[in-house]
Amino acid sequence: MNIQKSAYFSLLRIFRGIRVGYYYDLYWQDDQNGISLDTTINLLEQLLDHCQKHVPYYANLMKDMGDSYHKDPIAYLQRLPILTKEIIRQNFNELQSNDLAQRKWFYMTTGGSTGELGRVIQDYDFSSKAGAIQLLCSRLVGRETGECEVYLWGSEREITHGSENWKVKLINRLTNSIYINVFRMSPNKMHEIVQILNVKTPKLIIAYAESITSLAKFIEDENIYIKPQKAIITSAETLYPFMRERIERVFQGKVFNRYGSREIGNIACERPGCEGLWVAPWGNYLEILDSLGNRVPEGTGGEIIVTSLMNYAMPLIRYRIDDHGALLPQEYKNPKIFGQVIKDLDGRTYNLLKTKTGDIVSPGYIMGLFYYKDWVKRFQIIQKKPSNILYKVILTDQLPHTSELDEIATKTRLVFGDDCLVEFKFVDDIAASGSGKYQWVINDIRE
Repeated sequence: MNIQKSAYFSLLRIFRGIRVGYYYDLYWQDDQNGISLDTTINLLEQLLDHCQKHVPYYANLMKDMGDSYHKDPIAYLQRLPILTKEIIRQNFNELQSNDLAQRKWFYMTTGGSTGELGRVIQDYDFSSKAGAIQLLCSRLVGRETGECEVYLWGSEREITHGSENWKVKLINRLTNSIYINVFRMSPNKMHEIVQILNVKTPKLIIAYAESITSLAKFIEDENIYIKPQKAIITSAETLYPFMRERIERVFQGKVFNRYGSREIGNIACERPGCEGLWVAPWGNYLEILDSLGNRVPEGTGGEIIVTSLMNYAMPLIRYRIDDHGALLPQEYKNPKIFGQVIKDLDGRTYNLLKTKTGDIVSPGYIMGLFYYKDWVKRFQIIQKKPSNILYKVILTDQLPHTSELDEIATKTRLVFGDDCLVEFKFVDDIAASGSGKYQWVINDIRE
């Protein structure tokens, strides 16, 4: 197994100039021996120093701010403006490091639930560090590089692009990774996945949260035999409590959530024995802000703002990632683990539900109204107006009782007001997005 891992790291270095192995060993040793309390502070100081010297956009902002980031980089950071996708588009050239010619860089196209495409620049050093953090997250839940893992992934571009490339095939062979496209989850496809899992018995399954939830429901409904699985990482979509409960019940393995994005990389992951999602201190620094842009106390929900500590080709400082969550207060953290911890991750900011007064409603509450309903095959929540909730439902072979619909409507109005119009629409299909991701919640309010 060590030979496979060594060969994999060597190939990445030779073929692509990516030093994943170097950073992976470094981060693993740090994590096991004790991460320095100054890790994130030092990396943030180095990043700000680079920006002042090499990135025109930030150099212009920082020219009158001095260099006090050497003394207190976090306080200095908070004086910089929020970075949005629109600002990146308008200042694309100025946000690039002026030493780009000395870097092996590439464009990374980003997208999201809104369908709004964006583009950033990353380099091979970013790929090395981000890849190392991803492998570390897998090792923490029990899968070492080279042991069998199965990806249940839904993005056509990430699976099919380059799938015939011999280098990709060789790397997948060395890492013992099996990729299954779950863009369309037909019964035949789900039977095929179950057979692969029963034969391969992977150390780890990495999957879209919705895709493996649908698979778990199919296995349960059809009473299909599935071997107990060792560990499951869900990613790319919000993992709601009812999804975790069903996945763990059917697969008899522990579920660990992972959070990240294409432009930032892996941001945080759950790890055994720890509450919340651990933010790898070499990768990113998070702030949680209220609607006025002020930092909120730990434990209080707000908008997640990310500073990438890895991307020097196009630094993303105080980047609005369009997600909502809260940090775990210090007193609740595992004392053996250093770094920030995300307590709650509510999902995309623009898909959160809102009341007439502007209060945010966690989709988890509404989703709980549909738990254990035998007549529900799949559902989607659409907020058309602050006082108008539409439930799209794909039915099983059973029909709902009027009393059940009345109960859901009543509990919905407890949150959104007595005048809330609650509608039910029974449909044959609910389409996924272009990347294969499924939107459980859509906030269609036009403000």
